[in-house]
Amino acid sequence: MPTETPVTGPEPALVDGLAALSRVIVGFTARTLVGLDTELTLSQYRTMVLLVARGPLRTVDLATALGVHPSTATRTCNRLVRRGLVARRQGTTDRRVAWLTLTEAGRDLVGEVVRGRTGRIRDLVRSADAVRAATGTDLVNTLVAAAGEPTEEQWWRSWAGSAHREDSA
Repeated sequence: MPTETPVTGPEPALVDGLAALSRVIVGFTARTLVGLDTELTLSQYRTMVLLVARGPLRTVDLATALGVHPSTATRTCNRLVRRGLVARRQGTTDRRVAWLTLTEAGRDLVGEVVRGRTGRIRDLVRSADAVRAATGTDLVNTLVAAAGEPTEEQWWRSWAGSAHREDSA
């Protein structure tokens, strides 16, 4: 059975805390998407975020940035194009190349999600009274605890026991 990857180096507690905090922030993003009733997957949202951050992209460049096969990026973008959130434009110098950009509706949606997620983070920082944390590690761990997220150690223990095991049946 695979086990957790041990954290080594100068700040294993900080790395563990950041791993737990990343689960919190992904959860904030997912809840914000649900709250906006967008029926947008996290993968589709990530595609849109990259288009905001990196400007018009060719499908192959988007796929590289996402770490997926170009056909996966194409399918994701086809869905976003159908919903009016992404536009495909042919290149002016090479018409075989299509450039992907966000539409105004796509840009507005990403802005709403970012504002919603930022609001949740602001509320978390307030509820955790995070300004009193002495170190970066303390701050991260304070935020994780305030969000009710298990520590990295607790999460891996739950992970180890989460699958049905034939020997316990």
